[in-house]
Amino acid sequence: MTRRSAVFVDSTLREGEQTPGIVFDRKDKILIAESLVAAGIHDLEAGIPVMGQDEVNLLKDLSHLDARIICWCRARHDDIEAAFAAETGAVHISLPVSDCLLDVMGYSWDQVLEQVGVWGACLEGSTDFYSLGAMDASRCETGRLKEFVQAAASAGYSRVRLADTLGLALPSTVRTWADELWNYRYLLEFHGHNDFGMAVANSLTALECGFSSVSMTLLGLGERAGNAPLEEVILGAGNLLSLGQEIDLEKITRTARQTAEICGISIPENKPLLGNRINSHESGIHVAGLKRNPLSFKPYDPESYGGAAETIIWGRHSGRHAVEFLLKEQYQEFCKDLVAPLLAKVRQTSGTYKRGLSREEVLSLYQSLLTAEGVC
Repeated sequence: MTRRSAVFVDSTLREGEQTPGIVFDRKDKILIAESLVAAGIHDLEAGIPVMGQDEVNLLKDLSHLDARIICWCRARHDDIEAAFAAETGAVHISLPVSDCLLDVMGYSWDQVLEQVGVWGACLEGSTDFYSLGAMDASRCETGRLKEFVQAAASAGYSRVRLADTLGLALPSTVRTWADELWNYRYLLEFHGHNDFGMAVANSLTALECGFSSVSMTLLGLGERAGNAPLEEVILGAGNLLSLGQEIDLEKITRTARQTAEICGISIPENKPLLGNRINSHESGIHVAGLKRNPLSFKPYDPESYGGAAETIIWGRHSGRHAVEFLLKEQYQEFCKDLVAPLLAKVRQTSGTYKRGLSREEVLSLYQSLLTAEGVC
C-alpha cells in the first residue's frame, strides 16, 4: 500500500563514516549536511556524541539547520549524557533483538524489553524526538519483534527502526513485518544493509508497505557492502511509488558526487543515476527506438536529475539508424549508398579495437569510404 508521504533519513555522517577507511573532517560533514538539507532531506542521523567533545560540538553546530539532527546512542548512560550535551533534541537508541546479538552483548530478552521502557521513561520530556532501533531484526523471530515494537509504542518512542543489520532480509521479509505490525506502521522505519544486494529493493518495499520512513546513506556507504544508497532509493520512490517528489534529486546527485570526491572513491560507470555510461546507447534496436520515443528504452532520463547526458556509441551492436542519425546530423546531404558499407566498417573496426567508436572516428570512416568508393 503506497502512501502520499514518507520520511527519508540520511545516515551518511554516522553509518557512512563507519565505512572502513572513510573519515570525514568537520568541513566535510558540514558541507554534506548543508547540501542534504538544501536538497530537502530533513532527518540527519549525524553522529555518535559519545565519541568525544569534537563530535558533540559538531552536532551542536549542525542544529542551526532546518533539519532534525539525530544522535545515535547505545543504551548506556554515558551515551545518553553525551547526546543531551549535544543539544540537538533528537536521540536514537539501539538495542539487540536477535539471539546471536543478545548473547554477544550480554542481554536476555526480558532485559531488552525492560530497557525499552527504562530509556523511554528517561527520554520522555527530556528530548523532542527519541527513536528506538531493533538491531539485527531480520534474525529475530517475528513474535518477539512484535513484542519489541509494542513495548516501544507503549513507552512513547517517536519511531522504531527495524534494522536489517546483516542484509539478510528479502522483500517478502519486509512484507511480513508490515503485515504483522500493521497497527504500528506509522512508527516503523526500515534500515537496510546491502550484503546480498537487496537494500534498495527492501527499502522501496518498506515504503510501499506503509513504513513511515527509511534510513540510507549517500552512495550506499557503510560497513561491509554498505547500506541502501539514498540517491537510488529516492529515485525509485519518486518514479515507482510517487513518494519523495518534494526532494530535489538533482541536488542529491550533486551531493553524492561531492561525497565520492571527499571519500576518494570512484563511482562505477553502470551505477544507477550516477554512472557515466547509464545514458549511453549502442544497440541498433535501442537507438532506433529512442529516436522515436526518448523513454522507449530507458526508465527515466538521468540528465534531468543531473546525471550523464545521452550518448550514442557506435560499435558491433549498432544498426543502420544509428549511422544514418549521425550522418544526417553532420551533413545536409550524405551518400545513402555508403550507409551499409559504413555500418559494416564500424562493426569491424569496433571489433578490432574492442571498444565503441566515437563520433569523430565514425565520420572519419565515412570520409575514407567516400574517397575510396567514389560512388557519390
